[in-house]
Amino acid sequence: MAALDFGMALARGMLPKSETAQKDLLNLAGGRNIFKSEDWWNKAVDKQISEGYRAIERTGKEYLMPSGEYQREETQTSFQSGRYVSGIAGLPGYFVEGPSYHGIGGYGGAPSGRTVTSYVAPEGALFTEDPRTREKKYTTRDIDIFGTSRKDYTAGELSDIEKAAKAGASRAKQEAAKAETAKKRLTRGTGGLAAKAIPIGGNGGTGLPELGTGGLQLGQTSLGKGLFV
Repeated sequence: MAALDFGMALARGMLPKSETAQKDLLNLAGGRNIFKSEDWWNKAVDKQISEGYRAIERTGKEYLMPSGEYQREETQTSFQSGRYVSGIAGLPGYFVEGPSYHGIGGYGGAPSGRTVTSYVAPEGALFTEDPRTREKKYTTRDIDIFGTSRKDYTAGELSDIEKAAKAGASRAKQEAAKAETAKKRLTRGTGGLAAKAIPIGGNGGTGLPELGTGGLQLGQTSLGKGLFV
């Protein structure tokens, strides 16, 4: 079974046209130039069709490391004290940092806080530092971060997948037919006089000389002579 990268699988019509679904497959495969078997691609698309494809949750970052490779950002959590103020007259609520306490007038909210999530560079990531501000500047690249929720294909997207699969199957049959035709031509090309001549020391009843002996114009073994009585 052939191994295909993303571009090859896409060219064969094995993948959906949806950009988000393609990004999901790229993430699962591990990259654009990673080779997977045809069976792997088919199963990955089948799972997307049955369960939906993962939606992009946010854009994250990868940081350049001393090894020359990129490493994904690290997650940090911290607790922020404060209180949530409920919205009034249709206005949205908001969070106020500071000591937790009950609001005045019965709408301020209960003593509380919240967990804050931040994303930072992994330890050892390469950076340059501004000598005046001490601000660190990292070499990064953006990456898609996928969530756990899944999105179903639309009827149009499913129709596109079906059409692409049929077109890919048709191309595969054409390629197989061309390969078979080329094989037959090769067989005919090697089935002439050279194929009927026997190797040196061999026995045969073709009337042709042994390979590598006699030549094509010498006496009884000349081409076209001595073959018939």
